[in-house]
Amino acid sequence: MKLSKLTKPELEKIKSNANFTTEEEQIFTFLFRGFSNKEISIKTCLSLRTVERRISGIKEKIKRLEVSDNV
Repeated sequence: MKLSKLTKPELEKIKSNANFTTEEEQIFTFLFRGFSNKEISIKTCLSLRTVERRISGIKEKIKRLEVSDNV
């Protein structure tokens, strides 16, 4: 799933159902806007590795949402 291709209602649905932490929600929003990992790292004052780990967590939460929607 390419986050930058999501519509605003799809974005809001994911944000409301994925139980993101505040930090994950912030990173998710940057991803939706098309920011690179490095740009997110700079904007959030987090290391690049931390941003990458948070993105992995975000992807897992989205994957779980998709699975539960299909059940």
